[in-house]
Parts: sequence; structure tokens; C-alpha cells
Amino acid sequence: MDWKCALQRPFPYDPKDKYVSFEKADVWDFGAFRSQLKLYCRPSFHRQIDFMREKVLEEKHVGYVLGPPGTGKSTAAMVFALAVDRTRWDVIWIHVEGKILKCVHMSGQERKTGTIDIAKLTALLESINAQNCLVLVDGWTYTESRGDLEGTCFLWYTSANVPGEKRLVFICSVASRGKSSADFEYDWKILEHEVWSWTLDEYLDAINDKEFFNNVLPKLDATSNNTSSTNAMQQAMKKRRKSQSDDPFDNRAFLLETKYHYAGGSCRCMFLYTTAEVIRQLNRAIEMLPDYSTATLSSGSRSPLIVNRLFALFESHTSTGVIAPLISRYTAIQIGIKTGPDEIKHFFFKYREFANPAFSGWMLEMAFFISLRHGGLEIFDESNNIVDKWEQATVVDSDGVPELKNDGPVWIRPLQWNQGGYDAIMVCKQTRFVRMVQITCASTHTFRIDYFYSWLKKLSETNGSFNVDKLEIVFVVAKDSLQNFTISNATGQGLLEAFGWEKNTEISRVRIVGMRGLISDFKL
Repeated sequence: MDWKCALQRPFPYDPKDKYVSFEKADVWDFGAFRSQLKLYCRPSFHRQIDFMREKVLEEKHVGYVLGPPGTGKSTAAMVFALAVDRTRWDVIWIHVEGKILKCVHMSGQERKTGTIDIAKLTALLESINAQNCLVLVDGWTYTESRGDLEGTCFLWYTSANVPGEKRLVFICSVASRGKSSADFEYDWKILEHEVWSWTLDEYLDAINDKEFFNNVLPKLDATSNNTSSTNAMQQAMKKRRKSQSDDPFDNRAFLLETKYHYAGGSCRCMFLYTTAEVIRQLNRAIEMLPDYSTATLSSGSRSPLIVNRLFALFESHTSTGVIAPLISRYTAIQIGIKTGPDEIKHFFFKYREFANPAFSGWMLEMAFFISLRHGGLEIFDESNNIVDKWEQATVVDSDGVPELKNDGPVWIRPLQWNQGGYDAIMVCKQTRFVRMVQITCASTHTFRIDYFYSWLKKLSETNGSFNVDKLEIVFVVAKDSLQNFTISNATGQGLLEAFGWEKNTEISRVRIVGMRGLISDFKL
């Protein structure tokens, strides 16, 4: 093998560090990064390094680091590889790119790099003349095409022909290794370490450092013209900024939360790709699910059928094991629209444990639009009686007022996911009726009248405008929560007087109803 040689400088690692910085020369050959980087070290980052140091290096386990793409597994493994005491250990880094392996061999202050195919891996490993050798395989997946890779590494690891201490760890591109043999696991001291997906709080903590924020700012572009949420998002951002400076750093939480709608728990999607690139990747993955219920419900968390980039992974806090919700709100809504209510209810019943407020909000909104597209939405009162049914209708995605070609009812779903008012609007030109809907899983909610008025004003300014004879504003909650729901306060009183809503009576005019959710009302 032809090696390219270079100097490898010592790399300092401190388990108390909150950020770690690389030079281009440090990381170019590892197959993961292409420029100078400053990275945030969340607690999972340090826990993974502790696992590799204590369980693999010291206790001689064969390690498998598992987790969905975009959790930072490769980054933490690379820091560990760079920080290992190379006066005691030679380090072999193998990055999998299809059938090609990018290899980095670090020994003392020397780094050698090159590429080979899997067929030549045995010869490479046996040629390493070192007393102690650590091998890290980055990008492993449980597929037949890479079965030779795992087997070759184990043959080297167990070979009596290769003297000295040997350590082996696989950095997996999947959340699970698939089915495994208990005897094999025991005999070779195999130990797994799971890396959880990123939370919103971790993202917000990461961008508190101005240098880090400026590095990732070009990717926090969900409010830009690179996505379909254009002018309305820009206006919302200006409104949000009206008492703040024009410095993006002062508006960092808004920028990140907007991107979070698409990226969810994947830091790769959040910080390395533009929003348009994330949308393309997610849509492509969704298109690979011709039978969504078969691809998920009939498969355990160890099934290779799961399309990993569509799922997050979190530790269960109420039972043993893990939970794997969809990666982001955008993904959940797109899959819900694709599959229909029955399949998506089965899926969310399976993962009902992950019903935190944000996730429950996604599910309720998804159930709302799925029902409107597939048969209609039943409306409940506090006594759990069905009092209305909003019939199946056309749903148009728009932040403004779309062209209303049909005189019958048309539902409008805003593209801007985090604006402060309505979540859905029904317009019927024939009856001059507008129904504006706020969907919430919270126990209390503010009535932001200015948002509702702003859309009605847009309607009056369009070419196809009409006088609204009836305006109905509805708060829709999960029917099990209906009795305890309240509107805490209202802002913008008096703006709706032109539509027959007397000032300071707005809260009493709001209709509060319930709907079936995707989890609480579902029975197997």
C-alpha cells in the first residue's frame, strides 16, 4: 500500500471542555470533515469517549458505538483516536466509503494515510509492526456488502500470528447491529454504547458561543429564500426582532428553532447542510418507504429495514430500552400525509412513551391534517360527544392567501411552522365563511389576535377577496384534555371588530373543541 506521510501533532483532550477545535490538517484524512472546525462537546460526546477509553482500551471489550446518523459518533471517535497516547498505542482509523476504505495510521508523531479495498485489509492489518494497536472502523453498517469488513477485523483481532495487545471498536452508521448471537457476544466481550439524538436544549447551548455560532450561521437558513417558506417567514422574523438588534447572534434562538423544524435530532442536518439540502435528503428517504407500516411496525429496533436517517433515538425514562421517534416535525408531517391515519396511528402507538410536549404537538397537528385529507375530522365537546364533522377537503400549503379557484371549502396549511397564531384556515367563498384554527396540546394558550387579523387583512387585499360574513376562530385540543384547557389571555383586542367581534369579548367568542389524537385515543 502506498502511504502518504505527514507529521501528527499531539492533540489535547480535556473531559471538561465544552468545545473542541481542529485544524484542517488534523481532520482532512479522516473522511468526516473538510475544513477548520470548532465543535460543541455535549455530555454524550464525553460519555462516548469515556466508553472507548474505559471499556475498549482498558477493559478489552470489542466496542460497537450505535446511533442514528448525525449524532456526532464519528466526531467523538476521531477526537479519541487523536488523543490516544501514541507512545503506547498505534492507532488505525478505517473510514468506510462504499467499497473503499480510507485509512489513517498514527504512530508516535507520524501519520500515514491511504486508500484500499476490503480485499487488501487483512494484509494491511497484519503489516502493522506495533506492540499495541487500536483499530477504529468508522461507518460500519449491518449489510452483506460489509460483512467481509467485520469478519476481517475479527480475524485480525483473534489471530495468534499478530502479537501484542489489540483493541477493536466499530463506529456504526446505524442505530442497531441487527440480530446477534448471545454466545458470540459473550465469548468476544462485545459491548454496545448508544449515542442519543440531539435535543433542542443541546443545540441552544451549542450556539451560545459566538465563534461556533458564526461558523454554522450559513446553515441556519430556514428563514431564507432557499426554502418554500419565504416572505411570510421573513416578516415573522422582523416582527420577532422588532425590539432586538440586527445582529444574527442576538436572534440565534429563533434561527435555530426554525431550522429545528426540519433537522430535528440530527446535528449533521442542523449544522452541516442547508435547509434545502435537508429537505431533499428527507424527501428521498421518505420515498424509499413504499409500505411504511411494513418497514417499521413489523420490525424491531434491530431491523435493517428501518431507514435510519428518518429516526431519532432517545433513552427511555420510564422503562428499559430505547425509543425511536421520527427525526423531525417536518418528517412526521410528510410521512403522515403519505400514509394516512391508520398506519401512522399504529406507528405512534408503538412510540407513545415519547409523548413530550413538542412531540405531542407534532402528532396532534399531523392527525388534524391527515384526517382532513382522509375522510374528514370529527369534533368533540367536553362530554366526549361528536358535535360536528369537518368534511374531507382540499388542503393547500401556503403562508399567504392562495388563489381560491374552488367556491367550496378549501383548507390552508401555513408553511411557516412556528408563527404565533393559527395553524389552519378554512375558506369558503360560496358562503363567505372563514374558519381559523389553532391546534395545541398545551393546557393553556394565549390568543394572539394580531396574527389572525394579519391574515384576514391579506385576504381583503387579494384579487379574489370577498366580504367575510362569518368568522369562526377555533382552538382544537386533544379531546382528553378538553375539560382542563383554558385561554390564558388575549393580545390585540379590537382588531376583529370589523368582523363582528366586539372588543374585549374575543376570548368568550372563541370556540374550544376536541379531536382524536394519534396516541391517547388509539386502541390496538
